Amino acid sequence: MAPKQPVAGPSRPKASTSAAAQSPPPPASISSFNPTRSQFALALPVLGSADKLAIWDVTADRLLVEWEVEGASKVSTLCWTSVPSSKGQGKRKRPKHEAGADDGDEDVVVLTTEKSQAFVFSPKRGLLRKLDLPSSVTASWSSERGVILASASSLYLLSPDAGSISHTFALPTNTPAPSAVAALPSTTADILRVLVASISVLVLSLNVGSGKVTETSSPLPVSTSSVTSLLPLPSSPQGTSFLVVSADDRTVSQYTLPAGQNKAKLSYRYASPTLAPAHSVSSTPSHVSVLHVSGEISVFNVPKELDFARPKSDSKPGVVKVVEGKDERQSRICRAAFALTEAGEPGALLVGRMAGAGRLRWHRATFEEPEGGIRTETLIKCDAQDLVAQADSKTTPIQRFAAPAAVAEIAEPDTGDDPSSTLPADVDMADLSLGERLLALPNGGPNGDVKTPKSKASAAALDGPVNAASLTRLLVQALHTSDPALLSVCLSHRDPVLIRNTIRKMPAQMALPLLKACVERLGQGKGANRRGGSRGAAQNEQQGRGTVEWVKGVLVERGAILMTMPSLPLHLANLSQLLNTRLQLYQPLLSLSGRLDLALAQITMRRIAAEQAEAMKLDEGKRGEGERYVEGESEDEDDDEVVIEVGDGDGEIEDVDMRAFGSEDEEDFDESDEDDEDDEDDDDDEDDEDPLESGDEGLLDLEAEESGSEEEEESDEE
Repeated sequence: MAPKQPVAGPSRPKASTSAAAQSPPPPASISSFNPTRSQFALALPVLGSADKLAIWDVTADRLLVEWEVEGASKVSTLCWTSVPSSKGQGKRKRPKHEAGADDGDEDVVVLTTEKSQAFVFSPKRGLLRKLDLPSSVTASWSSERGVILASASSLYLLSPDAGSISHTFALPTNTPAPSAVAALPSTTADILRVLVASISVLVLSLNVGSGKVTETSSPLPVSTSSVTSLLPLPSSPQGTSFLVVSADDRTVSQYTLPAGQNKAKLSYRYASPTLAPAHSVSSTPSHVSVLHVSGEISVFNVPKELDFARPKSDSKPGVVKVVEGKDERQSRICRAAFALTEAGEPGALLVGRMAGAGRLRWHRATFEEPEGGIRTETLIKCDAQDLVAQADSKTTPIQRFAAPAAVAEIAEPDTGDDPSSTLPADVDMADLSLGERLLALPNGGPNGDVKTPKSKASAAALDGPVNAASLTRLLVQALHTSDPALLSVCLSHRDPVLIRNTIRKMPAQMALPLLKACVERLGQGKGANRRGGSRGAAQNEQQGRGTVEWVKGVLVERGAILMTMPSLPLHLANLSQLLNTRLQLYQPLLSLSGRLDLALAQITMRRIAAEQAEAMKLDEGKRGEGERYVEGESEDEDDDEVVIEVGDGDGEIEDVDMRAFGSEDEEDFDESDEDDEDDEDDDDDEDDEDPLESGDEGLLDLEAEESGSEEEEESDEE
């Protein structure tokens, strides 16, 4: 039964090795070894939208030089090439494997930026020249024929001294922007065969003499994702082969151009047992190494025979691992390449381990047995923090940045009259200003005077603390090492007193880098430290408040120093542009807020008016009903009744005026056309009167009324 083939594609690693997967190494397009594998160049991010070039001496395991790219731009591609030095420009160019310190050739770095610029940098002499390119470069390659730069529509071939563009070749129409480019070995001096890859590979034959593309192959699909790297292999009798590395693919494929043909065919696969994607490759005539994103390195043997009909696959490579710490966790590897060895010496790999804060530590891993053959597993153990060199180490240790002491220790004078003799000389107090040192003395003053309450109150009124609590050393180290994580820790503090105190103690030359860091941080998001990710995302309100406090502190405390710097207007222009961008929505939102307030006010007024109208309707309804008056039932009639008063004396009767109910009134009542009920009421009232109190005329009137009423009743009955 055939063994089960490994499944291609990435997978989530285990928890112990997840650090490398979460933070992948820099892309292979911005790192490269020189032809002799003695130096390594890498573009590192510097506080946002800028990169710096760092070059290491691989043999001595030390940093040679750092150079910040001009124009604060990102590096898109990087490669090494050999150019005539200033002392030997008239000498004949020798092959790279014979180049040395005594010839007239010099290894330089050619890097391109996203702003369509190219720089030629020498580790010994610094920046040599600067080129303006017609368009942005997406891929580059260096060989003995020169440096090839690829853009979205053209290929540029630089001159031997990398000082200008010697030839320009137009790419075929409908060709995607190249993500990788490489030059194949060629036996003709005027013909240059170039591989151009995106998700497919094209083989172009360039005529250097005429400057035209003489032959173009049909596109060869090689991957469903973008091709990140191409590596030609030495020619063999079966043809010219090259390796293809694709993003998110752990398998490296080998394609071969048969002799006399221009169409490549799949000839071999290098399938690693790890599930992490491949990052970069390196090769010798007999071996191929594949560096994975997880930090594991697979070493394969180059096949001697190729089968185009049924391509074979190698799934049992030798494994090289670099572990660190007591828990032996997987290290982050930036790049790996084969070391140049003498005849009979076992093969070895040069492995660059990322130690944090932009530092690389180089290790030499011997993967080959003395009698021949690849070891099954090669393990390199190292310390998690390489801050102190080993006693038996022969290499020069990396110099860690140390902040220079602002004040040297002063010897005690012969007499104690000098006030400076009482100043402290410890490390923490060395970063304080003179006034803060005087205020921080235990006895309160340089002459030993005890502070009065008034002096204590005046000291407390000073702007800022008088102690040594600050982030000066941590912030200076973060700015020097360009460590985004450490810088985020420092700039996350929002205490204005701590911020002002920290900026006061910083060296004056660090004011501009701190301002640049704050401006870049203000325009970035959480994933800004990752290359190619979250560059357009800005900080939220809570994060921006702390950053604005740092910007304010720098401008207030170091404004005089910043005004003397010529590049200050550029950085202030970036800050102004960033603030204007963030305030673009302020006026529309302010207008919208006003409209919403107006609408809410109108709604409130309408509701109040409706409530008032409803209340008025209820009041009018109550008023419209009125009062129903029934004559004889009102309370006023009871008040108008005649009251008979009896005097206190014996036998005395008080006269009562009865003229209100005299004959005249009664006649008027009889002549009226009122109802019978009213007449009966009047009769009842009259019956209530005492006939004894009235005179004779009253008795006669009473009899007349009785007779009259009887006659009326008889007439009504008839």
